[in-house]
Amino acid sequence: MLEERIDRLESDRKDLEQELKKQKARQDELLGQVLSSVEKIEKGANKTSADVGVQVEQVQTELSQLRGQLEQFQHQTGELQSAFDTFKAAVPAPQAAADPAADPSKKPEAKKNEAPERPTDRKAFAELVEKTCADEPAAGRKLADEWLRKFPKPDSVAEAKGWAPLAARVHFALGSVYMEQKEPRAALSEFGEIVKNHGRSEQAPQALLKSADCFAALKMGAESRLALEEIVNSYPKSEAAKAAKAKLAELKKPKSGKKK
Repeated sequence: MLEERIDRLESDRKDLEQELKKQKARQDELLGQVLSSVEKIEKGANKTSADVGVQVEQVQTELSQLRGQLEQFQHQTGELQSAFDTFKAAVPAPQAAADPAADPSKKPEAKKNEAPERPTDRKAFAELVEKTCADEPAAGRKLADEWLRKFPKPDSVAEAKGWAPLAARVHFALGSVYMEQKEPRAALSEFGEIVKNHGRSEQAPQALLKSADCFAALKMGAESRLALEEIVNSYPKSEAAKAAKAKLAELKKPKSGKKK
C-alpha cells in the first residue's frame, strides 16, 4: 500500500541523514588534515619565511575552497530533501476499491487482461512490473506495490547490491504511471525514492528529469530548476543532462508578451 511505502521513505530519509552526517565527518577529517599540513609547513626549519608564507597561503586557499564546496553540497542536498519530503507527506492516500460483496445488487465484472502468474524470482517479477506498467497501467500499479512489499531491502550488503537496481526500476515504472495519470505528487514520491536512495542506478538521471517535470506541474519553478541543475552537475554525460540543459536554456528565454 502507498502508506507503507511512505513509511519506508521516512525510514530511508533517516538513513540518508545518517549518510550525510558521515559525509560531513569525512569532510571535517579532510579539513583537519589540511590544517595539520599548515602546522607542519609553519614548523619547517629548512624553508625560508617567504617559502612558508607562500605555501601557507596556498593551503589556506585550498581549505577555503573545500569549505565552500561542503556548504554548497549541504545547501543543495537540503533543498532537494526538503522538496521531496514536502510532497511525500502530501501524497493522498488511495481510495479503497468498492467491494462488490457489500452490494448484492451489483455483480462483480469479469476480470479483463488478468496479470500472469507472479514469478518467484525478483528480477523476473520486476520485469513483469515494467511490462505491465507500460501495457496496463492500473494493473502495473498493483504489481509494483506487490513487488515492493514482497521484496523489501535486504539486510545483507551483498543481497542489497543485487536488489537496489531492481528496486530503482520498479519505482521508476510506478512513477511513470503516476505521471501518465496526471498524479505528479505521487510520481514525485517514487522518483524521489530513486534520487535519494538509488543515485547510482541507471534510472537516477531520468528520475531527476521527471522530478523536474513534476515540480513544474505543481507550479514549483525553483525546485524544478534545482532538479535540472542537479542533473547537469551530477550526471553531465547522461542523455538526461542534454535534456536538462535544453530546459534550462528555455527557462532563461524571456517570455513572449513581456516588455524588455
